[in-house]
Amino acid sequence: MTDSRLLLILAPQNMAMGHLDKLEGAARALGEVLQHDDLGQCSPALADGAAVLYGTDITQTRIETAVRAAAQRAGDTGATLVLVILGHGMAPRGHSELYLMGADAQPDVLSTTVNVGHLLVQAAEQPGVNGVIGLVDTCHAAGAVPDIKALVAGVRSGRTRVSLLMASGAEQEAYDLVFSRELAELLRQGIPGAGTHTGVSTLKEKLRHTVIGQDIVSWEHDGDHFAVQGLWLSHNARHTGADRPGPGTLGAQDLRSALEAVGPAVAWPQPWSLHELDRLRHEIRRIKETGTGIGPAALVHRAVHVVDGLRTCLVTQSFLTSWMGNRLTTPRLRKALPALPADVYALVPDTTGTALLTDLLELLVLRAPRVGDSRTALLTGFVAALGADAGLDLAAPEITAWADACGARIELNDAQEDLSRGQAARRLRLVVSLHATVADDWPESLGLWLLDGGQVCERAEVACVATQAAAEAKLGEAIAWARRHARLRQAPLRHVDVAVPTSLLLRWKPEETDFGVRLGVNHDVVVRWSMRLNPPAHLWWINDHARAGLERMSTCAAKAPIDWLAEHDAGQSQDLGDRLRNGRYTRAVAFSHRPAHLKQLMELVLAYVPVVLWPDTNRNFSPTEQALLDMLWDRLPTELAEAYRRRWQGSSCAPSDRLADLRSVWHDLEWLDFCSWFDSDGAVHGSVR
Repeated sequence: MTDSRLLLILAPQNMAMGHLDKLEGAARALGEVLQHDDLGQCSPALADGAAVLYGTDITQTRIETAVRAAAQRAGDTGATLVLVILGHGMAPRGHSELYLMGADAQPDVLSTTVNVGHLLVQAAEQPGVNGVIGLVDTCHAAGAVPDIKALVAGVRSGRTRVSLLMASGAEQEAYDLVFSRELAELLRQGIPGAGTHTGVSTLKEKLRHTVIGQDIVSWEHDGDHFAVQGLWLSHNARHTGADRPGPGTLGAQDLRSALEAVGPAVAWPQPWSLHELDRLRHEIRRIKETGTGIGPAALVHRAVHVVDGLRTCLVTQSFLTSWMGNRLTTPRLRKALPALPADVYALVPDTTGTALLTDLLELLVLRAPRVGDSRTALLTGFVAALGADAGLDLAAPEITAWADACGARIELNDAQEDLSRGQAARRLRLVVSLHATVADDWPESLGLWLLDGGQVCERAEVACVATQAAAEAKLGEAIAWARRHARLRQAPLRHVDVAVPTSLLLRWKPEETDFGVRLGVNHDVVVRWSMRLNPPAHLWWINDHARAGLERMSTCAAKAPIDWLAEHDAGQSQDLGDRLRNGRYTRAVAFSHRPAHLKQLMELVLAYVPVVLWPDTNRNFSPTEQALLDMLWDRLPTELAEAYRRRWQGSSCAPSDRLADLRSVWHDLEWLDFCSWFDSDGAVHGSVR
């Protein structure tokens, strides 16, 4: 079931029974509050975007057709249907049911009226409907209670839910739509101590104190024991619980500074809601127009900018928690964060969960630099990346409605195109292995595999002389071979994995291979350990152990999942070996310095951990520089390739470019999946042509 909610308000004017002066106002008031993002959270139930049907053209046929269409749409989306019935109602003598008078209904002619109870049963019985909430403001309103037998023995085998709030008893009249008007105001104001949501029972008790002379009646039926939440009519505007605690650290700082600049007349928004932010914006603009504030016009404009940004954050947070549900996780939030300047990255807090979502939205909206003239490009890219990573449809009505609400439809289109290009760039991967080494020297052949979507589509083996120059020349030929196949598959070749034996890891940088242009200029080169392709018998366990390590790394919430080894940690190989065998180091391991006996340590560590990093030179990697990995971890190892490119091009100036001083051997799940291919396949080689 989704958490979507659809609204249909039926307010026919029946002139034969007399014009209801306050009918339209009552219908519009309920429509506004029930569609408010912070309150009813309903969307129009009809495909044409209509939520309120009012007037002298709302006939019996149109009422019944609209309810069927609304129920069908609610069933298709698993939504809750909120059905509001206002106007003239009658209960003929001898009948307990309520009949709604459409615009063409004739008094006392039942065949021209609408049986409200039957209408509710039909809507609740629609397959897929999460439940029906009915608000009835007519004379004899309590006659709308449906036949319970029809609900428990229908086509849904009793898995129906109906919740009703009615303006009068079955034998009573209702006056001036006072029930609807008081209900709309009560929903706006909220009920202290009533919890997060308000249901019909709570509202009934409050309305009985304000609607005099009418017996407010509620009725509820819940036959769906699989439902995860009871039916509710509105968020409680007076609830200040943990679900909406207020802005994050950045938002609170910016808003406090902005309001202090405007003047003391503007109150802090309480509770934290769209309604309160709208009120705040109105007050700030009024101060600007009247000139009653103490700050200059530029500061008032800044205050409006901050409030608008916080409103965008709140709308986005509500949308993401609803759209993504249990797919919204801390690691996914950090992974989706777009590339930002290092000084902005430094503002990312060590929070997790909902607090992290709040903080990241405020960072992107309030503190991150604009992309061109757009204030929402980074935010929209973040939302699109979250949805794509979770496998959600980026063309769904929910995300386009969110983009429209934020004025970011074109930015959403741009983000979708960027993701499409990125997916195309990740489609092909060339693997080059130098595992056929001779006496710890250069190999006599290179193994080549081209992967399309993770599946081997082309493979070859090319012989070479056992020298560095020969191996690099053949590596250039391998790139040309892979590019020919890439053109046939109409996809770019961006990613190159180079599997290297331990003996070459510390003395060769494959991305610097020069065949007229350096390999790493146009390709993201990742160094892998060739031993994982086909481990010897005594190391049969290493890839399974690496998978377990990657699983532990994926649960790391804030900082990079790295165990840093200081000089004394790596000083004794035997002690380090014991710690590795005992499971002390299972995540990434990084050396803060370059040990003199690094080759021996690498032979030991590579079997136990999926990712190893070390300084390229004898200069230590300081704690401040180590903190870069906390900020940039989710962009590695690609960011390492970017750092190498920036250094070659002489454009290194940001602190993140210190990553160019790091080397790595990197194994991820995609690489381990490729390694497992060797377990079931003979890896028959072709030749390079």
